[in-house]
Amino acid sequence: MNALLQSAHVEAAEARLWDALVQWQPRQLRALLSPALFLTDHAGHRQDASPLLAGWNARRIRIAAIERQQTEQLACGAMVLVTGELRIHLDGEHGRRLHTLRLLRVWTRSSTAPGVQLLSMCVLPASPPLH
Repeated sequence: MNALLQSAHVEAAEARLWDALVQWQPRQLRALLSPALFLTDHAGHRQDASPLLAGWNARRIRIAAIERQQTEQLACGAMVLVTGELRIHLDGEHGRRLHTLRLLRVWTRSSTAPGVQLLSMCVLPASPPLH
């Protein structure tokens, strides 16, 4: 088996990840998440859980849409780092809200289907608009 992780595999996994979140498919989401998944905040502090994902999992919020902007990839052997701006439209008890953030994701090759899993996510503030 080729140890390199291809960009096309990561792009397909990302598309499945976003679809699983918007369509509330927890089984499909779990298949894409590494059992070793860890989350960090903008200061690099490890988080036990994402409030957004916890609310989604408990069905307190619904992700109505995810808009990806300015995605970049850096491949390094069996891992690919993906970074980019996201606009997430949430429906919850306070109506529809828009969250804009920058999300760093580390994808790694996996022996289980779909062959790639999300190993790490870091949530950063969105970049300020250029004037």
